[in-house]
Amino acid sequence: MELNIVVPQGDLGGIAPEVLLHSLGKVSLRERCRPLVVGHQRVLEDLAKTMGLPMEFCAVSSAKEGFQTPLLGPIPVLELEVPVPNDPPGRPAAGFGMASVEAVLRAASLCLDGSADAMVTPPVHKESMHLAGYPFEGQTQMLGEACRSRRYGMLACVDQLKVLVATRHMALKEALQRLEVRFVAKQIRLAHEAARHSLGLENPRIALAGLNPHAGEGGAFGKEESIILQPAIDLAAEEWGFQTAGPAVPDVVFSEGVQGKWDIVIALYHDQAFLPLKMLPREKAYTIFVGGNILRTSPMHGAAYDIARTGKADAAPFVFAFEQAIQLAQKQKSLTSA
Repeated sequence: MELNIVVPQGDLGGIAPEVLLHSLGKVSLRERCRPLVVGHQRVLEDLAKTMGLPMEFCAVSSAKEGFQTPLLGPIPVLELEVPVPNDPPGRPAAGFGMASVEAVLRAASLCLDGSADAMVTPPVHKESMHLAGYPFEGQTQMLGEACRSRRYGMLACVDQLKVLVATRHMALKEALQRLEVRFVAKQIRLAHEAARHSLGLENPRIALAGLNPHAGEGGAFGKEESIILQPAIDLAAEEWGFQTAGPAVPDVVFSEGVQGKWDIVIALYHDQAFLPLKMLPREKAYTIFVGGNILRTSPMHGAAYDIARTGKADAAPFVFAFEQAIQLAQKQKSLTSA
């Protein structure tokens, strides 16, 4: 089964191109798919030489040409239209933001038109995107808007713990302001749909984390559980038939997820999700885009400007995310052809 995987180059100011090159240098990955990089060929070639990686690249004019290159041959690169950034790595710059956004959006379009079976995204840097004039809060929003989806999100996974993040990259104050009954009910619906479509689960076990200590403890530590979260659970059951546990005690439900009690835990804000996730092995941490017609995985780390070009970048998380994309794409193709 041939798989076409498109890979945007990520943010050139950080470790994205380093982990990308290390990953594409692995024969075990290249034997299982045909990769196409969307990026700047000269930058990637120069960096590969600096890193001592014996890699060859070839310019292609279209995705069709790129995916027809010989298996294990030179890595095809679809060149970006924006100029090569001339800023030094290690700090935010508009040039890095412009290039990373174009690469992600062009890769997304190849998934949407059926040219690519999946995409694997190295990290981008939010500040660089904002300096370039793009207001995106992250790659999830880029993909959601590219899909024109009304409901989209990010499923963060490490082993058995899988967490849907209701609110993503925003100030905590803003995240709390977003929490109203219908919004939370839509996140519950998204979690159930993701469990079915992305994980292949017919009857998923899903729990909604509470907001307050001890999930409010009957209103002693806050009333959001009774006036927002429980009504949202009831609304999702009434309107769509989705049964969801909770609101669950936050400092218990994530450890239960690690133990396999829940297929998905819904977290209400960014750090509620990622504090427990990042206590687990980072080399097996990845995210899946859910709620749109794009299969996309990504490692669960940032652009790491502070260690760019120092030789300290660890490619293991990106390799693992790449492997997950291959497995999920194989599963989707098998179901489609069945």
